[in-house]
Amino acid sequence: MINQTSSTDQKPISVKIKPLPYPLNILKYYLKDYIPPKKSFDPNGKWENKYKMFSLASGRAGHAGTLIFKRKLLSKSEAFIELNFDKAGINRNWQKVNAKMKFKTDLLSSPVKWQYEAKMTNPKGGVIKNTEIKEYAINDNNEINFVWNDKRKKIITSRNIALNWLLFDAVQRMPRKDFGGTAFTLIDHFDQPKPNNKITFRDEIEINVAKGEILKLFTYKQLGTGILPIVYYVDKYGRLLFVVSGIEAYGLVNS
Repeated sequence: MINQTSSTDQKPISVKIKPLPYPLNILKYYLKDYIPPKKSFDPNGKWENKYKMFSLASGRAGHAGTLIFKRKLLSKSEAFIELNFDKAGINRNWQKVNAKMKFKTDLLSSPVKWQYEAKMTNPKGGVIKNTEIKEYAINDNNEINFVWNDKRKKIITSRNIALNWLLFDAVQRMPRKDFGGTAFTLIDHFDQPKPNNKITFRDEIEINVAKGEILKLFTYKQLGTGILPIVYYVDKYGRLLFVVSGIEAYGLVNS
């Protein structure tokens, strides 16, 4: 419970703070001062979302890096996202990833083709030897051909396909009610196929953020082989605000 003061009579106004639901309560220290964005948002158009990344390994959310998505529309049926990922490692080293992804504007933001570069840098910004990876992949009717560091691999799947990072786009356009969910093969971190995944609408919740403000969120849950449960939290504008995933979580920076 917190007290606020009325501008007319200066009497304290009690605001009842609701307990945060699991697993969003992992971010309670971040959310108590969180001011949600109020600007309109078109998840189908051009946008940029920046997230703080939190490590949950210690049982408490500690800031571990940043994640930036830049989206543009290519046509009515296809779009493009560039992703930049910077995560703190041990000994003040950094993991850095840049990815470019072309995808369909369907329910899962199904990938058409993508490429990414990853590396580890030391505290001075130099690239650590033998840590660079470059990969390119094309999805040809659920036959995916990978090329990385001059090596090749092919996988074939009969299910829908989704990239883990493109689901940050997809949930913003999913129905805000029960739609039965959709099953797919997850391509985790660009090249790790994980079958039997499914994402469903979970529920609609209200939480308290900075100054007791009530924030309505629509939540989606992802379960599947080879992953820990992932929960996505979308605001009334269609903007993805929070993601809680195993030992990592993400919170949208209000800019």
